[in-house]
Amino acid sequence: MNETSDKKPGFLRRLGASLSKRLVAQVPDEVSCCEFDCRRAHCAEGDWERCSLRLDYAERLRETRAQDRKEP
Repeated sequence: MNETSDKKPGFLRRLGASLSKRLVAQVPDEVSCCEFDCRRAHCAEGDWERCSLRLDYAERLRETRAQDRKEP
């Protein structure tokens, strides 16, 4: 880290962060793979339910959450 990392962020950085929070929608974990990893713009009717990318990601997410609950 550099010396300035402990300083309060400047006006433009605070303004940018504030705008980012208002303009960029939060993506739920359950559909983040669809939003960021899939090349399709839209799923055809029924494709979303059978999508292997989404189903694999959902299974990994469930396993990770179950593991997090087990650890103290």
